[in-house]
Amino acid sequence: MASDAIKNIGLSSPGVEREKLNKLLKIFEDKGFNFEDSKRRVRFNSSADDSEKSTKLTQRVNTFYVDSWPEVQLNKDGTLVRPRSGRTLGGTPITIHTATLVREIVHGSSVHSFCREWKKSSFIFQDHSSPYPWGLQTQRCGSRGLILAVQAYVIKQLLFDREYVSNILAQSALRPTEFERKRSLISALCEILWKVGEGKRCCVCLLQDKRSYQQDYRVRDDNVTEHIVLFEFKKFTDVTTFIRRNIEEFTSEKSPGCILFLYSLVLSASICKLKEEMLITNETNYKLLSDREECTQALISLIITGHACHYLHNGNLVYSQSGNLLDDVDPEESATPLKGIQERSEIGFLFWDKGENDDNRTDVGSMLKTPKKPIWLTSVNGQPGLLFSTNLDLVSDWRVETRFILHYFTGLPGIPACPLHIETRFGRNALGRTKLHRRQQEESIPQLERCIMTKWYGAAIDWPDILPFY
Repeated sequence: MASDAIKNIGLSSPGVEREKLNKLLKIFEDKGFNFEDSKRRVRFNSSADDSEKSTKLTQRVNTFYVDSWPEVQLNKDGTLVRPRSGRTLGGTPITIHTATLVREIVHGSSVHSFCREWKKSSFIFQDHSSPYPWGLQTQRCGSRGLILAVQAYVIKQLLFDREYVSNILAQSALRPTEFERKRSLISALCEILWKVGEGKRCCVCLLQDKRSYQQDYRVRDDNVTEHIVLFEFKKFTDVTTFIRRNIEEFTSEKSPGCILFLYSLVLSASICKLKEEMLITNETNYKLLSDREECTQALISLIITGHACHYLHNGNLVYSQSGNLLDDVDPEESATPLKGIQERSEIGFLFWDKGENDDNRTDVGSMLKTPKKPIWLTSVNGQPGLLFSTNLDLVSDWRVETRFILHYFTGLPGIPACPLHIETRFGRNALGRTKLHRRQQEESIPQLERCIMTKWYGAAIDWPDILPFY
């Protein structure tokens, strides 16, 4: 009765299953099923008759050999240390010619190397107990501008690139979990590299233990460039998976994550494209890092727009050699176009320098002043910063601009949370009647407020519970 019940529900008896298993084991013993422990390779031996009957493969398949497993090592925090040989498997070592070109476009010379602060800089989040649990740590060095540019995309991923976007969810997004922080950083790095590669390709740089090229007098060793391995991708899903598996290369304290990401930016955009956009010729020597190894405007524009532009105005301005517009020059006289921002950017940019004259200030176009997302990178007297709002309607509805809140972030330790309450409907208080009094009042305005007023002219800015520190 039990066997009939088993048959009725579609099951076989244990005896039948045991008999099938014995037949399968006998087939393996007759055919020859071997293991070679030295190479960890699986080999199937079949007879001549079976090989003639089997269908031939239409593609040559290379056998993959797995070497003996390395010794297991642990970090101080107990996490497993993965060997670099497994991470760089399948990559292409950088050649000395490519290393020379990358060094020249980054530093302006192949013999110049990174300073110690750059080599120690990577993308590390602040502690959860800090006022900025979503923020990346920065130092007072040249890599600060690069980290803040990536921070802008991290905020964009946390606040606005979600399935459901609302003001209530945006407030909770500023208290992310460890998983959400890591996911937003991976998405930010992938989005920047894919944008720089014009949505067609990108290149990721990792480190390996051995040198990629022999020591040469043309390139000075810096313990980073000579160990780089290149990985090229033509699908966005592939680069996302790859960076997710190797995110430790960019976030570890012992890894030069900022240098690896900078090299990935250069090779994703291609050397020829950067030379054309940066107007690099034999007479000019433009580069991505300044003499003090700070991020230039071309590097910031490359990250936020995908194009390395020196100028911030909209479109192209055409001037002649005498300084006149193209419409006012003779047809025979040549004109030099100044390429600016061609389309509305995802991330904005605001600029202020107190050393500039009022009649000759840097012109920032509306493509950067009014971005698609309410996030702005700032440059106040040469110091980088970040402004953002949790309200997406700030850049699409003029009625929201009458009263709103902007958050200011620098990434430096010891700076408290800084929400700025901005009101543009009534504006600032009336200035003094005399010219001297008006000048004194203008000089007393904090530099950050002067930068914000380049976007919202005459806005009244309140620093609640904090003294203006910038």
